[in-house]
Amino acid sequence: MNIDQNNINELLNKYVSFTDDISSKYAYPNNIKHVLYLIIPAFVIKYGLKYEKMILNCFENIKIHINEKEDNICTAYFTRVLQKNEDGRAPQYYTLKRVVLNQYHNASLIDMLDNIIHEFNHAINSSINEISYDEEIVSMRTGLSHIFYDVHDLAHIKEKSKDVVLEEIINVKQTEDIINIIHSFSNFSIANEEFNNAFYAISSSIEGSYTSSAYYVQSFICKELMKNKTFIPTVENLRLNGNVDDIDKWFDDVVGTSGSYAKLTSLLEKILMEEEKLAKAKWFKNYKINRVREDMRKVMEIIKQYEDNCIFK
Repeated sequence: MNIDQNNINELLNKYVSFTDDISSKYAYPNNIKHVLYLIIPAFVIKYGLKYEKMILNCFENIKIHINEKEDNICTAYFTRVLQKNEDGRAPQYYTLKRVVLNQYHNASLIDMLDNIIHEFNHAINSSINEISYDEEIVSMRTGLSHIFYDVHDLAHIKEKSKDVVLEEIINVKQTEDIINIIHSFSNFSIANEEFNNAFYAISSSIEGSYTSSAYYVQSFICKELMKNKTFIPTVENLRLNGNVDDIDKWFDDVVGTSGSYAKLTSLLEKILMEEEKLAKAKWFKNYKINRVREDMRKVMEIIKQYEDNCIFK
């Protein structure tokens, strides 16, 4: 969706009453309400009016919960509890959702924007085809990734798919896109002075374009893939519309080697785990660093194969 001076004020004002209503419903403090004034129209610009209803439904039905005990490691997360409703017919599965802020009182405006956008972006990109099931397994989708539950015991996670880290990398990239959309609002003449004050504060915190610090190493490794003009539009569209089951085959077909997607996602998960271990390690750090570097090289090799075989890069 394109914005210009002719439509920017109308778009920003369009969701003010909606934001006021949900802020009253959930008793949000004013600074949460004020960032939602900017975040909600930015989501609509990012994904288009076609998805406006889905975006608004997420913000209306998913509460932002503020933890009083702050956590500087896990600053926010999107959480769901899988539920089952049986009335004698086929079972119906649904989820109870919320976004939790673990860092709020000491968070800067940019950090608050990043946290809220990142978690709601997971939610929005998990809206369509969220749950599927058969006689043994219930699958709950988060973007690209899935969590699998035993159909007889929904509290027990049977397995997680290996593409959680790739999901996070893509979500980080989209979070940056949405914050940069908000940052671009300052290029226009805005009638609402309250909005102008926020744009000034945001502009003072960002030089050029915004770069998130989340999943920094993994995002750095995959930066060329995130810029690829075939990969990103294709995956963004499939992920938003819940059609992710054949992404591995599509990726493998482009690379030309079966199992490339599985290898890529497994290596990214391994690098994250090794990075976490490395931060705590006291011995053999050089050996561990070299092992991570070798895995990084393997990831970049797969990405290069993908890029080399892409017609549109």
